[in-house]
Amino acid sequence: MHVRPVAPGLHDLLFLHLRRRAVVVLQRLRSQPFQSLQSIFRRTDTPAETPGDPRVSVVVPCYNHAAYLGRRLESIALQTYNNLEVILLDDASSDSSLILLQEFQRQHPEITRLLVNDTNSGSPFSQWRKGIQAASGTLIWIAESDDFCAPDFLEKIVPSFRNEGVMLAFGNTEFVSEDGQQKVWSLAEYLPELGSRIWEKPFVESAHQLVRRVWNYKNLVVNASGAVFRRVEGLPLLEDPAWLGLRMCGDWYFYLHLVRAGLAAYCPEAINYYRQHPSNTSVSLHGSERDLQEHVLLAETAISLYALSPKHRAHLQRSLIHRWEHHRREPIPGSLQAGIEALSIHPAAPEAGEMESARLPNVMIATYALIPGGGEILPIRLANMLHQAGYAVTLLNCRQYPTNWGIRSMLLPGIPLMELESLESMSILIQNLGIEILHTHHAWVDVTFCELLQGLCEVRHVVTSHGMYDTLGSGRLRELRGLLGPWLDQATYVAERNKPALLELGIAPERLTKIPNAVDDMPITPVPRGRLGLADDAFVICLVSRAIREKGWEEAIEAVSLARAGTSRDVQLLIIGEGPERHRLRAHADTPWLHFLGLQPNSRDFFATADLGILPSFFAGESQPLTLIECLAAGTPYLASDIGEIASMLATPQGSAGCTIPLIQGRVPIEAFAKAILAYVENPQLLWHHRQLVPLAAGKFSAQAMLAAYRRVYAKALAQPVSSLQQPKSTPPKSPGAKVY
Repeated sequence: MHVRPVAPGLHDLLFLHLRRRAVVVLQRLRSQPFQSLQSIFRRTDTPAETPGDPRVSVVVPCYNHAAYLGRRLESIALQTYNNLEVILLDDASSDSSLILLQEFQRQHPEITRLLVNDTNSGSPFSQWRKGIQAASGTLIWIAESDDFCAPDFLEKIVPSFRNEGVMLAFGNTEFVSEDGQQKVWSLAEYLPELGSRIWEKPFVESAHQLVRRVWNYKNLVVNASGAVFRRVEGLPLLEDPAWLGLRMCGDWYFYLHLVRAGLAAYCPEAINYYRQHPSNTSVSLHGSERDLQEHVLLAETAISLYALSPKHRAHLQRSLIHRWEHHRREPIPGSLQAGIEALSIHPAAPEAGEMESARLPNVMIATYALIPGGGEILPIRLANMLHQAGYAVTLLNCRQYPTNWGIRSMLLPGIPLMELESLESMSILIQNLGIEILHTHHAWVDVTFCELLQGLCEVRHVVTSHGMYDTLGSGRLRELRGLLGPWLDQATYVAERNKPALLELGIAPERLTKIPNAVDDMPITPVPRGRLGLADDAFVICLVSRAIREKGWEEAIEAVSLARAGTSRDVQLLIIGEGPERHRLRAHADTPWLHFLGLQPNSRDFFATADLGILPSFFAGESQPLTLIECLAAGTPYLASDIGEIASMLATPQGSAGCTIPLIQGRVPIEAFAKAILAYVENPQLLWHHRQLVPLAAGKFSAQAMLAAYRRVYAKALAQPVSSLQQPKSTPPKSPGAKVY
C-alpha cells in the first residue's frame, strides 16, 4: 500500500510573533495624542494616474436647468481624469435642456449615454436611482446640472479611494452666486462647528465619528456635486420609498446609509462650485413644514443607524426646534412635535435573540489575510451575510500574507475593507468606528488583538475556532490561558473536536457555542465542460482547497492515476486553489487529464460540473471543511479522508452522501482512494444513490441558521458585563476635535 509521510505541523511557527511589545505599545498609545486618522492606514505607492485607475460614472440628473447646464457639461468635458463614463438623465424638461444634453452626447459618443423620461418623475432621487443602476463604474459622481467644478476635480478626489475603507470622498465646496461669478460663502462658514482650519488640509474620518460630531444634525456634504462615492450593487436603499419621497435631504439620507461602517475622506484641492439660485430645491423649501418633516426623518435615521448618546439626542432635538424657530413664529405642528420628543426615547438594550427590535451593533470581522482557506473565507462570507442583514460591518485585513485578489473579490463592495500601517493603531480604529463586536477567526489574530486592546477598548470580543487551537498542545494552551480566558466574551467552534482546546484556554462552557459552517446563498451555474476541454461523457472529479501539502493534492493525483489504469472511462481531475503545492506539482501540468485551474471564487460552479468532489486530507486541524459544504451545495457527492467531522457532515438518515476513507497512521491510503473512485466510475447506481442524498446532507448547513446563531452570540456578548481587562485604564486616544455637540 502506497502512503505519503506526514508533513511537519504547519502551526509550529504560529506564535513566533505573538508575544508583542504590548506594554510598550500601550504606553506609547496613551502618552501620544492621536493627530490624524488618515496616517494609521496602510499606504500604497500606486500613482494617481495609471491605466488601472477606477472608472468613474458621472451621473447628471437634469430638469429644466438649461440656463446652467452648459457650464456643468463643459466642466465635465474638461476633466483631466480620463477613465469615466457620462450618464445624462433628462426628467422630461420643458426648456431646452434636452437639446444641450443631446449635443453633449453627439460630441462625446464614446463615453456618453442619454436616458430620457417621457413624463416627469416628480422625485429627484428616483433619478439618482436610475443613474446609479445604469452605472458601470467603481465610483459614482452625481454631478447636479446647475453646479460646476474645477477641471481637476476628479483627478484630485479619486486617489482618496485607494484606501478601501473610504466609501465617500468630498471636496471643498464654494457657494457662488447665480451667475457663478461671485463667492457667497465658504465651507468653513457653513460648517463652523468643525473649526475653520480643518478645511485647509485633507482628512479621513469614520462615519461614526463624523455623525457623532456634526453629521447627525447638519449635512457634512453640503452639495451632492462635491462628492464621489463607491458603487454598491443591490443597495436596499434604492428601493426605499422613504428615500425616494424626499425632496431636500435625500442625499444626506443616502450618505448616512452608504458610509455607515466605513470612512469619509475630505480633499480640499478638489473644488466644487454650488450655485445659489431661487429655483434651487433646498433653498426654496427652507423653513417649510416639509423641511422640518424631512429633518426629523433624518434624525430618526441617524439614531437607528448610529450609536448616539442621550446627549447627542438632546442636541438633535434642540437643533430641530431651532431650525423651525429660525424661519417660523407659529408653534411646531403637533405630529412633528411628537416626532421630535420621541427622539429622546432610548431603546432598551437587546436581549439574546431579540436584536431585530433594536439598533444592530457595529461589527468588525478581522481576518489573518485575504488568502485561500476556510478560516479566511468564512469570515468574508459571514461579513457578507451580516451586511445583507442590515449590520454595520467592517472587515479588517491583518495582511499577514499578500492579498489574493480572487479572495478579495468575494467581499461585497458595500463592506469597507481596512488595512492598517501598523496593528498597534488598532484601538484607534476600533474606537473611531464605534465597534461594539470584534469577531476574529485565527489564533494569531485572537492573541494579537487581546494583547493590543487590553485597557484601551470596551469592545466585546468573539472568536471562532476553525481547528487551529486543537493543534497547539496543552503547554501552549496553558501559556495563553491567562491572556485569552478572561478577555474573550464569547467563543464559537465549528466541530466538537474544537471544544476541549477552548475549555483548556479557560473559556467557561456557558461562553461556548457550536455553530456549523455554511456558505452564503448564491446562484450556482455549472461551468460548461467544453470550456474546460472536457468530454460530456468524461467522469470528472473536483478538488478544491488551499494548495498546501496536507490537503492531499499529490495523493489525489496518484489516486486518479491508479483509477484511470483500472477503467476504460475517461477520468479527469480538476484542482482548484492557490499556494505552494500548486507550484511544487507543476511537473504534472502537461498531464492531459489533470487541470490546475488556480483560484476560482465560484468553486461551487465547478463542483456542479463535476461528478464527484474529493479531499484526501491529512491536515491536523481539519474540522468542518468549507469546501465540502460548497460541494454539497452544488449537489455533488464527496469522497474524502475520514478526518475531522467529514463523516458526520456527509451522514443522513438514509446513509452517507459520499464516502470516507480512514487514514492509516496519519497517512492517506492512495490505493483505497483509487478503489473508491473506481466504484463510482463503474457503478452509476452508487453515484446516483449518493447524489440523491446530497440535499439531505447539505440541508444541515444553512446560511440563515448560521447567521441567526451568530446574531444570538453577539447579543450574549453585549449582555455580559464588561471585563476589567476591557475597561480603559486611561483616557483613550481620540481623533482631532472629537467633541460631542
